[in-house]
Amino acid sequence: MKTSYLPALILLLLGLPPAYGQKTPQWPKHPVAEATVCDVLKDPSAYNNRMVKIRGYVEISFEYSMLLDSECPDSSIWFALANNLGPPGLVVSSLGRATPGGRDSKGRKTPPLDVRLIRDANFEEFEHYLSLSAKGETCANEPALPLPPDCTTYRVTATFTGRIDGVSKEIHEAHLRRSPNDPSDRKGFGQMGLFDAQIVVQSIDRVVAEDKSKIRESQRPPD
Repeated sequence: MKTSYLPALILLLLGLPPAYGQKTPQWPKHPVAEATVCDVLKDPSAYNNRMVKIRGYVEISFEYSMLLDSECPDSSIWFALANNLGPPGLVVSSLGRATPGGRDSKGRKTPPLDVRLIRDANFEEFEHYLSLSAKGETCANEPALPLPPDCTTYRVTATFTGRIDGVSKEIHEAHLRRSPNDPSDRKGFGQMGLFDAQIVVQSIDRVVAEDKSKIRESQRPPD
């Protein structure tokens, strides 16, 4: 009598875990608070080592990477991507001495929340417009060509979810008293420690790119 091994084989296959290529990454999940750039700048320590969802526009240059809000455009927080990635257009920065992390109720140091960058279609769209802007910024330094390149630069606005790192109340208050002509004490985040807070971005949503030349035209006073 012939023995059929097919039912046993099916049961064996059903009991196997999914193939490694099919596993979905398990990102760490933390409570997320709604905030604005202006909120964070009022009291960076209140948001330190917390996950926030925050909407603003980024300004990237050779040495600076900033997140801004049109409601408080004269101030900004340092903009960083998780996984130690730099946004397109940022080439080099001399970072400050502030370090991520917090303290528990007994004053003991706690590690920074683990955040990992989600490189989905929203991130790719964000990166695309930053890359175009970075190329556009170089046009002024290039010789004239028979066929002019696309020198468009963009203001890229999006909703960012990530960890906020903020300086202490004492350092923040000292920085508020500082004159613009005073040298940096390097006690903050980002370039030369000039920023009292930074966001380390985990995910990006609702990307909007606006031509900066059109923004300047709309802001020009009427003749």
